Amino acid sequence: MSDEGPVPLSFGSLDLEHRLEDMVVADPSLTGMDLMVVGRQVRTAFGGNIDVVAVDVDGHVHVLELKRGRTPRDVVAQAPDYGSWAQGLTLDAVSAIYAEQHDGSFDENFADRFGAPVPDLFNSDQQLTIVASELDPASDRIVAYLAEQYSVPINAVFFRHFVDGTSEYLARTWLIPPEEAETRPIRYGGTATKVRPWNGRDFYVVLGNVEQGAHRWEAGRAYDFVGAGGGTWYWKPLRNLTPGKRVFAYVGGAGYVGIGEVTGAMVPLRELRVERNGSPVNVIDQPEVPAIMRERALSHDEDVTEFAVPVRWLAQRHVGDAVSDRGIFASQVTVCKLRDERTIELVTVALGVEDLEA
Repeated sequence: MSDEGPVPLSFGSLDLEHRLEDMVVADPSLTGMDLMVVGRQVRTAFGGNIDVVAVDVDGHVHVLELKRGRTPRDVVAQAPDYGSWAQGLTLDAVSAIYAEQHDGSFDENFADRFGAPVPDLFNSDQQLTIVASELDPASDRIVAYLAEQYSVPINAVFFRHFVDGTSEYLARTWLIPPEEAETRPIRYGGTATKVRPWNGRDFYVVLGNVEQGAHRWEAGRAYDFVGAGGGTWYWKPLRNLTPGKRVFAYVGGAGYVGIGEVTGAMVPLRELRVERNGSPVNVIDQPEVPAIMRERALSHDEDVTEFAVPVRWLAQRHVGDAVSDRGIFASQVTVCKLRDERTIELVTVALGVEDLEA
């Protein structure tokens, strides 16, 4: 706008398309998607280079192809081919691609970028995105047909480049509105669905939370057990903790407070006895066990009673000294396999526990 009225901005596509890759790599949010770039010009096993490979917070792999002087038909045809390659990427393969072009590990930078660890289920789905200033009508129809009729995870995002003197502006539009694409079911199948490896030993166990006073942790810490109660959904996962397994105890709202080795099978808390001063004692009779836990433990109702798994603590801390960090693994599930290597390493080092199998 000038004193004389509206002033048209100049528009150019060729220069934009040659610069878009640099712009997207520098700031993936330009696409409207929250992404972390894994690599650019990534060579596939089928031949050809993918312009940009990225991941999102859910561990989905994104393939971004830029038109950049190629015919629209070529770009549209190339994207599904690259997607078929991306479908087979494992976490190790993505980590290796990342290491070739970035400093630091993929896991650590993912946690820093998204504030969460890499999901256990990695690359369960892919997204193919064509980035261009425009496509011809036929290519538009092909992309929409593949997405809408065959649920191919493909879309196109268009950028218009405007110049006003020394100022530049980008206007972004999608071929298929992202909110429509997000309502399509995620595909779990083929070679893409890969669960993060587990070391066969380590489990995560959540023991109450700070808001509740962390009484469950204080009792377990004092009398060598981890426990749960108040319903089968909470205590049944304890059965996965068999002798010799290692548990990482977590208190919600605080962090990791202990590492222990399982020494026995799950039992009702009312039956748990431990050695104290050379004599066995009933845990539920001890002063560190809060009244609510004692009352539940004495019930024979599965939806009320408390269960426990005996452990030998290798290291433990008060809740006020819990180990926490940005992106550290946490879950509301009472017990689950701890697959996140970064969390395992961080907690074992912080608690001074030697990882004999590292």
